[in-house]
Amino acid sequence: MKIDITARNITISEELRNFIHEKLQKVIKYDKNILSAKIILLKESRAEKVDLLIESKDNRYFCKCYSSVFEKTILMAINNIINQISRTRKKK
Repeated sequence: MKIDITARNITISEELRNFIHEKLQKVIKYDKNILSAKIILLKESRAEKVDLLIESKDNRYFCKCYSSVFEKTILMAINNIINQISRTRKKK
C-alpha cells in the first residue's frame, strides 16, 4: 500500500510518521485490495484535523476527524474507515 502524508502548518516528526504507517497497516486486514492511503494533517488554532482517503480496487473511503491530539485523531479516522469497510462488506 502506498501511503502519502501531507502536513499543513506543521512539521511531522519521524515518530508521528511511523505511528501513521503502523496504524494504517490495520486497515489492510479489513480490505486486502487497498492500493493507497492519503492522509492530510492540519494544525488549526484549537484543533488538529485529519483527512484520510483510502483507495481500494472496488471502493474509495474518506473521513475527516478533529481532536486535540494528532495521535487520537488518526486513530478516530482509521476506526471510521474500518467501519465504512465493514458496512460496505455487509451490503455485498
